[in-house]
Amino acid sequence: MCVSYLASAELWHVPHFPEANHGAEIRFAEHSIAADGPMTAAVLAALDVPTMLIANDFGCDADGRQVSEWLQRHGVQTTAAVNAGTVTPRVVVVAADDDTRTWFAHLPGVAGSLERVDLSTIACASFVYLDAYQLIENAALRVIRATRAGGTPLLLNLGGSPLSDALQLELRNHENLLIQTNVDDAARYDASELARQLLAHTSAEWAVVTAGAAGSLAASRKQSVLAVPAFPVQVHHTHCAGAAFSGGLLYGLREGMSIDRSMRLGAASGALRCTRHHSAPLPTLFELESIAACLDRLAAD
Repeated sequence: MCVSYLASAELWHVPHFPEANHGAEIRFAEHSIAADGPMTAAVLAALDVPTMLIANDFGCDADGRQVSEWLQRHGVQTTAAVNAGTVTPRVVVVAADDDTRTWFAHLPGVAGSLERVDLSTIACASFVYLDAYQLIENAALRVIRATRAGGTPLLLNLGGSPLSDALQLELRNHENLLIQTNVDDAARYDASELARQLLAHTSAEWAVVTAGAAGSLAASRKQSVLAVPAFPVQVHHTHCAGAAFSGGLLYGLREGMSIDRSMRLGAASGALRCTRHHSAPLPTLFELESIAACLDRLAAD
């Protein structure tokens, strides 16, 4: 089960983000999906993992049709439905040549909708992925309680949001918990300390931090920090790269692989996501394993 908000995404690429009262040329624009949960679900579906996306409804407007087509194209099953009285949530992401991303989100009614979704199917899940952004924190707290009560393993994605007091309280006694978050490339040296802070304030078994081109690391209370390099690719975009990483990571964990091996699949998935056009198919397991084998050789060298 993947739990998150669902929105249409439009990605703009500009040479630089403009100053106030100035503009910038849009070099190209592409359509995709938001947030991370839908992309994680699509990655798992491409790997033949039975997956359900629990998300908000969307409209029958142009953005809603784009969302519906994306879900069908990637074989994502979802509890979200088309609602004629709903305005489809929309996110615009502006990427610039200096490797910055700035986004604008129009999410009318999303937080309230997610707070009312039916969570009964979570009891049947082998694993739950949850986006716990500040915007939808109250909905995330419901999911945490449901997974904790049923003993369901949980991968909680902060997506760069801070760990609030309310989240800390709910996560203190969760027995099957992993936490994922991210830092900018420039803050890669802070990743290890951030992971240890997440461990200190929750009962997480592992804290995973991704850092773009600097790769990722995982920390636990029982083992030393594990570091996995990013696979070098020609980057076309970085939208939902962290979600693609999560999909590969979850696949490995669900299959009983080690955290190290699972992170290598995650790194492979994230790398291929960055190099492919948004309309391209998501990676197969064979492709992920081929890239992961390259990462093994890089680590050996």
